[in-house]
Amino acid sequence: MYRRGDVGQVARALRVLDALRGFKLGRWIGDVAVEVGASERTVRRDIIELQDAGFDIEIAKRENRTIATLESERNYSPVSITKRERFTLLAVRNVFDVLRGTPFHDDVHSVMAKLEQRMNKKERDEVATFGERFVYLPDHGTKSYEGKDEIIDAIQTGILARKLVRYRYADARGRTRNGFLAPFGMVLYRHGLYAVGARLKDVDSDARTASIGVFAIERFTEAEHLRAHEFEMAEFHIGNALHGAFGPHLVDASGPQEVVVEFSREKAHLVSTRTWHKTQRITEQSDGRIRLAFESPNLTPVVSWILEWGPHARVLSPPELVERVKRELDDARAQY
Repeated sequence: MYRRGDVGQVARALRVLDALRGFKLGRWIGDVAVEVGASERTVRRDIIELQDAGFDIEIAKRENRTIATLESERNYSPVSITKRERFTLLAVRNVFDVLRGTPFHDDVHSVMAKLEQRMNKKERDEVATFGERFVYLPDHGTKSYEGKDEIIDAIQTGILARKLVRYRYADARGRTRNGFLAPFGMVLYRHGLYAVGARLKDVDSDARTASIGVFAIERFTEAEHLRAHEFEMAEFHIGNALHGAFGPHLVDASGPQEVVVEFSREKAHLVSTRTWHKTQRITEQSDGRIRLAFESPNLTPVVSWILEWGPHARVLSPPELVERVKRELDDARAQY
């Protein structure tokens, strides 16, 4: 099974080199060690090997700590960004806090650290105060991806290099299955990561004709990209698996259906000022109520969305959705 930390000396040395890139003023050896998952002593040894291989890396002492600088970085032109752009980048970084524990979160913070290397002291001090000026509060809670970094890394590699991924996955009912995935892309929905791709029976299956699946990343228990097995993508647009506010879902057995929901006058403004689905149509009623209609390929996420509105939403069609909402309400009431 692929593990991000299980790499040989050469591969680790290349990761050390990559960790030094983009840091014009150098980087603490301790920070590099944490990033590559090795001891400071091991990182120093790797740097010596890189120096022997011809890479111009300077080692120096600063503030009683050891810092390494890739000399080629000193010649990079500085990146000039405005105060507003720095503030926006900080906002983006805060939004990615919901992905703490994943390579996405680490990469965003790495980019910010590299940009701060090119700022003067006044600019860095200013950026340090931005944390109190933009706060992102995620709704619906956040998922935990602790221990999933190797899995995410394997799926990312599969997407970027078009490599098959061997996986083990537990579905919503707790049933575990093994298989092969040709990952086409990833989706961030309600602060959760999902992979979209073709489900394959074996490495010789054709990803262009296989069925498409949506996988919640936290349910993967194992994942390994297969270096020797690439896949070909059909004409697939990830948007085909996305349905606005209702997230990444595939067409269910009933097929696409028109959903019509009537909202109370009290909530009409909240509903009408948002885009819920690209096919939505809003009709105003004479008493201030509104009707929202859209084409839904899957009713499951629509049920929970309607229930969130409580007495302010009433399903008019399709009949199947009406019955599913009524059943959920009856089951909930039976608890009291």
